[in-house]
Amino acid sequence: MKQKCQELLITLALSLLGLPAAWAIEEPVQLTSGQVSGVELESGVKVFRGIPFAAPPVGDLRWQPPQPVIEWSGVLVADSYGPICMQQRTTALMSEDCLYLNVWTKAKSRDEKKPVMVWIHGGGWSSGASVNLGSSSTAITGTYDGEAFADNGVILVSANYRMNSFGFMAHPALSAESEHGVSGNYGILDHIAALEWVRDNIEAFGGDPNNVTIFGESAGGASIYALLATPMAKGLFHKAISESTWITHDNVTHLTRNNGLSESAESRGQRAVSAKLSELGHSAKGDLLAKMRALSAQDILNLQLQVSLIEDGWVYPKSAAEIFAEGSQTAVPLIAGINNGEGLLFVRGPRAITTVAEQRRAREAEFGEFAGNLMDYYVADSDAEALSVEVDYNTDSWFARSTRELVQAMARTPANSFMYVFTRNLDDPTARSPHAMELRYVFDELPADASAVDQDIAQLMNNYWTQFAATGNPNGPGLPPWPSYNLETQQHQIIGAELGQGAFLLREQLDELDRYIRDRYNSAK
Repeated sequence: MKQKCQELLITLALSLLGLPAAWAIEEPVQLTSGQVSGVELESGVKVFRGIPFAAPPVGDLRWQPPQPVIEWSGVLVADSYGPICMQQRTTALMSEDCLYLNVWTKAKSRDEKKPVMVWIHGGGWSSGASVNLGSSSTAITGTYDGEAFADNGVILVSANYRMNSFGFMAHPALSAESEHGVSGNYGILDHIAALEWVRDNIEAFGGDPNNVTIFGESAGGASIYALLATPMAKGLFHKAISESTWITHDNVTHLTRNNGLSESAESRGQRAVSAKLSELGHSAKGDLLAKMRALSAQDILNLQLQVSLIEDGWVYPKSAAEIFAEGSQTAVPLIAGINNGEGLLFVRGPRAITTVAEQRRAREAEFGEFAGNLMDYYVADSDAEALSVEVDYNTDSWFARSTRELVQAMARTPANSFMYVFTRNLDDPTARSPHAMELRYVFDELPADASAVDQDIAQLMNNYWTQFAATGNPNGPGLPPWPSYNLETQQHQIIGAELGQGAFLLREQLDELDRYIRDRYNSAK
């Protein structure tokens, strides 16, 4: 009777939080840091929410690589999500102490050795969380809920990581303090710490530490790009899925010098910190590190800092692009792709360019002497076409170019690569698919009134992703054939209301964008 009452109370509490009905798991799981218990959903999926995977990065550990998790005694009740990492987007459920992860599993014993998928969220390396935030500051929605994946035969792990100025701050004073002489890339190091936790603990949940797939979208896709490039992550994963990789000339920097694409990361950080200290009436002289760590979390959030992946000589001995070009990245099977209307999300409202004259000025200011033939592709012939061309430019320059760079680099390795273009728009089936639209389908989290077409697409994508996690190939029984990507044919899968294959995605435009990036980079050598 007591157990039934406890289950009822848990179910009631979860319903109030908008979470699925569940009951407590009586048998705790033994981790390297202590014991943990979770809850079991009606589907039979067990979920463990808010497990720490590193020490709280606070106080003297602010702007330090993640440190080992602090062991605990007794049983940690993992029935609620941990705090999200600091960001401007919300004021609730947020803390610097945010290095927590979640596990969904349907394994009945630790001997099952199920494939493991590790989800890395997007948000421009500035916002987001391992579970998607709702519209209110206290709500959590199920957009990144792992139940569908677990129900489809894999174990899903999602983890927070430090972002914005907490996760990507470089500064000469921080570099001087470091035993490696570097700073920044803390968010990437958090990914690595989470993967090390998976290696050491996932077997206890019935997972296979030798069959781990990393996947992410937008900045999460850029994190996949980053993890493939860094030698520090080698051996921690065995397959990768990159959705809408977000790598531009603005978010790749060198630690100490202009790389032809942007000024140094340390210069960015030094300017941001100096401006904030001056605003607060403080000098940048004296014990600068102490003054930086004395800044409030809100002051750090308000720093005017452009985040970036940093070529620092440690996490990245060379630029990520050079690592891929020379073939020294981690060679594992890859899925990578884009939505056909990514840029729709970024050209709305006051940011929209609606005239040819305005568009031409913007392109001339950006491209300068390196423009080449880019004006032919990304300046419209008429005002009526300007907005559509702007969508094209944002789609191609931010996502398609970097995705092709990634898949072509991986196609030069012995591992299989697969490319896709997603075309479905849930909100308007007649329109192109904007940035992040595919997530509703990948996680099979559509509204209850979704059409049969949308439900079929969601099931297909979840099946492709889980089949790939299990075997390194999305093809399997009952699934539409998906050709592998190679440099000769350059085929990709079209996924939407209609399925098919295309080839040589946006070849002329992307070749010219590649040339532009290469010329900018070489100009600094």
